[in-house]
Amino acid sequence: MELAELRAKLNRLSEQIVGRLKDRAWFALNPAVYTPGAIPITGRPDLSFMEWALEGLERYHASLGRFDVPDQHPLLPEVVGPSPVQRRFTLPRLPAIAPPPRDQLIRYYISILPRLCRPGDDPHYYGETAYADADLLARINERIYLGAFVAHSKLARRPEIAALAAQPDALRAALRDPQREADVIAQARAAAERYGLDAGLIAEVFAWIIAQTLDLEVRFVQQVAASQAQPLAG
Repeated sequence: MELAELRAKLNRLSEQIVGRLKDRAWFALNPAVYTPGAIPITGRPDLSFMEWALEGLERYHASLGRFDVPDQHPLLPEVVGPSPVQRRFTLPRLPAIAPPPRDQLIRYYISILPRLCRPGDDPHYYGETAYADADLLARINERIYLGAFVAHSKLARRPEIAALAAQPDALRAALRDPQREADVIAQARAAAERYGLDAGLIAEVFAWIIAQTLDLEVRFVQQVAASQAQPLAG
């Protein structure tokens, strides 16, 4: 993808994330959803209801072939299987890059919920709560993972940045676009205001997403540089 096309996709995902945060804010905090065993799941006593919902959502997406698309990566690769659906793709297969740390994303997401949702526990809406959580996590993960394609595009335009692979701080600075970051956060704040959400909280969420995306971009360039430095087999 060209950088402009990637940014259009990132903007669309940002709008979707804010909209889904609004959906999640409609329900009470429902802490039982995040506590393993609080909502019994036969055969899975150590799993929270939110994690169960995420497994189900990613299995369904996998059945449609979503994770065969090069710019998609599951949060739970260990639970998804191959899809019977045969699809064609024009996106390039990039060098393998580890996705953002799953547990870190889940911990961060749960940490913001007390500021997003009203307190309380409403068993009638456990299912809707867990589904909204799973969908949000999947969308945030997708937005962060697109950083690999962003880095690929930047590297194609400026191959000299690969020389900074051994200097993570300098590489991060070279990959950053402060104006773009400011625009993303401003757009997220504006969307939050339209949806009646705490714009300050949403700005914090997107600052965190941007930081995770930059981390992934740095790792992508480092991995590409390392592969280019390997000697050819004789």
